[in-house]
Order: sequence, then C-alpha cells, then structure tokens
Amino acid sequence: MINDKGVIVRVQSSMVLNQVIHGKYSLDRAIEHAYKEIDDNEKPLFMNICYGTLRFYWELKAKIDQLLSKPLKKKDKIIENLLQSAIFQIDKTRIPDHAVVSQTVEASRKLNKGHFSSLINGILRTYLRSDREIEKISEEIIFNHPNWMIEKLKQDWPLNWKEILKKNNDRAPMWLRVNQKKIETKKYHKQFLLNESKIVVDNTHINDYAICLKTPISVKSLPGFEEGYVSIQDGAAQLAVDFLLENQSGRILDACAAPGGKTAQLIENIDSTSSVTAIEIDPERAELIKENLLRLGHSAELIVDDATDIQSWWDSTFFDLILLDAPCSSSGVIRRHPDIKHLRRKNDIYTFQKKQLKIIDAMWKILAPKGRLLYVTCSIFKEENDEVMNQFIKKHDNVAFQDLLLNNNILKKMIKTRHGYQLFPGTINTDGFYFSCLKKAF
Repeated sequence: MINDKGVIVRVQSSMVLNQVIHGKYSLDRAIEHAYKEIDDNEKPLFMNICYGTLRFYWELKAKIDQLLSKPLKKKDKIIENLLQSAIFQIDKTRIPDHAVVSQTVEASRKLNKGHFSSLINGILRTYLRSDREIEKISEEIIFNHPNWMIEKLKQDWPLNWKEILKKNNDRAPMWLRVNQKKIETKKYHKQFLLNESKIVVDNTHINDYAICLKTPISVKSLPGFEEGYVSIQDGAAQLAVDFLLENQSGRILDACAAPGGKTAQLIENIDSTSSVTAIEIDPERAELIKENLLRLGHSAELIVDDATDIQSWWDSTFFDLILLDAPCSSSGVIRRHPDIKHLRRKNDIYTFQKKQLKIIDAMWKILAPKGRLLYVTCSIFKEENDEVMNQFIKKHDNVAFQDLLLNNNILKKMIKTRHGYQLFPGTINTDGFYFSCLKKAF
C-alpha cells in the first residue's frame, strides 16, 4: 500500500528543490508554503530530503545524468529533482529501497507527470542493481560545490580549502543562548534538558551562556523557548558580542541588526551604564527584532532605516561601541543553508564588498574617538573580509586594529589574518565567521 503522507513529502520536496535550483528561491522561502502541507510526523523527513539533496546536488545530478538516455526538457526538470531526491534517500538514509521507489513513482503522478512513472521506476531499479558508484570527473562532483566557489576557496585558503568544502556538507548542530536575565545556564540545563532523552548536549564550550545540541530539534520542542529562557543562535555569532564588549561599555549600536539575536545578547550582557540601539533597513526583518525582544522580555531603541543614510536617523551623539554584522555572501553558513551554493554567483562577492565598504564608512563617522567597532561577516571569502579592511584603512588615517582578547583557546583555533581572525565552518562546531576589531584613534 502506498503511504499517501510519504508521497506528499516527495511531491513537496521536489517542488521545493525545483524552486531553489531552477527558480532561484531561497530555501526558507520555498519551504514556507510546502511545510504547511506536510504531516507533523513527516516534517523531519521532508526537511532532510530538501537539505540533503541540495547538499549533494552535483553528485546526485551526475548519477541521474548517467542513467538518463537523454536530458529532460526544461519543463520536466522537476522530474530530475524528484529523481535526485530519491537517489539521496537510497544513498544517505535508512528508508527501505522499495518504499523510496514506490512513493517516488506515485509522486510523479501527483505532480501530473504520470507519463514519467515507468522511466522513474526503471531508473531507480537500475540504480539499485548497480554498484551505485559514479566516475567523479570534476571537482564539482567530488566536493558538491559550484566550480567558482571551489576555485575561490583554493585561492583564498590553499591549505584549508578541502576541509572547508568537506565541513560545508556536514549537518550543523544547534546552538542555544541562555537568557541570563531570566535563568542561569546550569539551571536551564538541569531543569529543561537533562531529562530530555531526545536532546543530546555537546560538550563544546565557548562562553558561559551557550549550549550546543548535537542534533537540531524544532523550535516547538525547545523547552523554555516561548517563555524567553533561551534563543537559537550559532556559537560563532555569539562570539561577536563577547569580543565587542570586552572590558568596555557605553552607548552601543547594533548595525544591520535583524533578526535581533545579537541585539538581545548585548542587552543580556551590558551593565547599567550602557544602552543599546539597533538599526535595520528592512521593515519586515525589523519586525523579527521586535518579536525576539518581546519574547525575551527585553527592550531597545529600534530604528528602521538605512544605516548608511546617517543624516536621516542619527541624533549626533556618538556611539562608544558599534557591532557591524555586515551583509555578505553567507559562505560561512552553508552547512545551515545549502541553498547558498545554488543561489550565489561569483560576481555577487564584489557587490557585497561595495556594500560592506559603504556601511563601514558610515559607521566610522558616528563612532566616538577611542571607540571600538567590530566588523563581522559570516563569510569565508577574503574579498569580504581582510580586503574590505585593506580598502577601508587606505581611506582613513585614524584606524588602529585591536587584537581580540577573549578566550585564547578559541582564538588558537582561528586563523589569524592580517587584520582579524577567520573561523572556518565546523572548527569548534560553529559556522564560519570573520572578526576584525577596529579602534578609532582620534
């Protein structure tokens, strides 16, 4: 008997893959509607198929291309995505082969592509009888990344590029930040996590309020989330606030602040003499900041405006500390967002660099003399990191770079660059991040 719920999973996942790969939708956007169509018990499988197929897309595509006698027409590319997801299930999950074949065939009918059912059945059964290997004739197939990204990583990190690519294809753990205004970390762990058999805590330690879960769980299943005891925030992102606040306080700006994780973290760690202002250009994303602060029981001045247009929003009072988590390629968070491999293009990096330079120039104007600015990206491309710093200091004669003074055990795991520190994906179970701390000399 065909499992209708399982068929719906295959239908919806193939539609999501088609939207991301051919329609250039973000994975979050593509999943948003589909998720509502999936039975709650099937949602973990649905997410695994979507994420996993995107992670290993080039390898899976090569296997399908090898089995097809001729390429599918553009209007039938969703069948290619359906087949790729089926090969992923056969190769990378414990789902019985017969269930994958039968439900994939039925899914083609639900997609009004029933005339492909015999082809799908034949391809999958042929694959099951084969040795399931493929001639890895390109680095795209070997590393499951686009060529331009592989070449850029080779150029930027000649000693590390293979490990970066390997880590990018791993599933990321889930990092939590415990709200110290409401509960201590040890108490939260003991009260909410210790007796939860499905929640496995990793022993990675980066600060006193971070907890790493080996396997992600749904927000709905996260104890104390709605009550504001805890937030979801990658460990590397948490380091940014720790670096910024090191032995300093005052008037603080969180620039490009959505979705508000760092804004909330700042509030949870400042003293009574400090204040936090957050600015975000996107009204919809600014609403996320409001929602997060409300859930956590925090408040901050929130400005919805273009951070670079300082004449329209700045009150002429300088900031002592500025956290600039700049818009970037997000190449350091591919483990969490495998769609980045499909959506980004080589020319995007230069576009991001221009935007980054524009924002940091504006932030420098409103930073107090002797103030500190922490430039952060979740990128691993030098063009968005040290090269931005190189261009920035050519235009300013009052820049002094400061070393990061936090936990030396963490710093030893980072790569010291000319102007900052680079953390690679997975090095300490975190995403890939870049940090550069600048002091305004006068």
